[in-house]
Amino acid sequence: MTVECPNCQRLRVELQRLQAQLKELQAQLRRGHRQAAPFSRDEPKSDPQPPGRHSGQGKFSHREQPVEEEIQQTIAVPLPHCPDCGGPLERRAGHEQFQVDLPQIRPRITRFRTESGYCPRCRQRVRSRHPEQISTASGAAGVSVGPRAKALAADLKHRLGLPYRKIGELFQTAFGLKVSASGLCQSNARLAQKAQPLYQELLEAIRRSSAVYADETGWRIGVLSAWLWVFTSERITVYTIRESRAHQVVLEILGREFAGVLVSDCFRAYDAKALAGWLKQKCFAHFVREFAKLEREKTRGAVRFPRALLAVLREALKLREEKSQLSQSEFQARVRELEQRLDAQIDAGRRFSDPDNARLAKRLRKQRAHLFTFLTREGVEATNNRAERALRPAVIVRKTGGCNRQPSGAKTHAILASLLVTIKQQGGNPLETMARVLTGQGKQLALQLQRPPP
Repeated sequence: MTVECPNCQRLRVELQRLQAQLKELQAQLRRGHRQAAPFSRDEPKSDPQPPGRHSGQGKFSHREQPVEEEIQQTIAVPLPHCPDCGGPLERRAGHEQFQVDLPQIRPRITRFRTESGYCPRCRQRVRSRHPEQISTASGAAGVSVGPRAKALAADLKHRLGLPYRKIGELFQTAFGLKVSASGLCQSNARLAQKAQPLYQELLEAIRRSSAVYADETGWRIGVLSAWLWVFTSERITVYTIRESRAHQVVLEILGREFAGVLVSDCFRAYDAKALAGWLKQKCFAHFVREFAKLEREKTRGAVRFPRALLAVLREALKLREEKSQLSQSEFQARVRELEQRLDAQIDAGRRFSDPDNARLAKRLRKQRAHLFTFLTREGVEATNNRAERALRPAVIVRKTGGCNRQPSGAKTHAILASLLVTIKQQGGNPLETMARVLTGQGKQLALQLQRPPP
């Protein structure tokens, strides 16, 4: 048996410490380069989930066999002899296999023959116009792209995040329709002008919502820094791009008389004095992630505080799920118990030896009135994940399209993204709806937005 000398043992321990420190520095370096690997983690999971559909995510079923009326073409493939040796076949059997594919799409060209004439009574020249026309230009400008193609381009750009040049390539490859990036940009600007009244309808509707989920992310207008804000509810989503990240944006979008619940993170703009009288819910997910991180990192007595708070927050989330199974008195009693446990943990007279625990206790005391609103108000979620999900398409646009070059482009993106996401949110068809906007039939959408949710 070999006995290790004290000096070698000390060097081995020091080497292990330095290796662990190097590993942590490398992880921090990877985190600093999230542009290249936005979803990377410090360590791979030992038991990652298998790819594909997970348990509980809907019923699995094969693609349904089409009915006879849906079949456009039947191709018979006979087998007169063996394809390998050419010999005769016995015990023949028939088989059917269906193939669902995209048809070869070519542009549909419509010629509008209109008339014009001079009206002596109006003292002006008038011209006939078909409801499907989006322009009355003639001559050199007499060939224009139709409303469905322009609506699809707007949806691909402002909701799904494709750059203009890739949209042009897609139109050329899939439809044989040649369009330029600049032409699509100008088309979307004109569409946003026509959709401006509907955007105002969205603003009025979001102000009447019982719960609004808000978040913001970095943006750029040319070389200047800006922020893209999102305000979303169960049926409506509103985007706006501003040079400010202050609370005035919240007041401008939701109005000073907003009577719903504002669900957000703990960013200071949502805690301004002008919003002091509002009902709020602070995102539970942010607190859970931070407390879980402290629970992993802290040792000995410092780990007790985040562990106790994690238990309170998780029990509150579980209580919301069990609310329908409890009587009103039982539910209120359990809410009071959770509040008392939380108050005991973050009491102002409590002294913390760990600075991270003291910092989080101070934040919880500041947000104490906005932690359990989701337990007492129906239709309010415990997190602002709804707003974070609404920001993801904007983040894709930011990466693929480079934000906006001019304030007019930022306004166009805010208007069209708001309408397209809202239409999809309400189960509508973005192409058909935006085509109606282009042809002057967008009032149907405004009436739909004004209807209260069922």
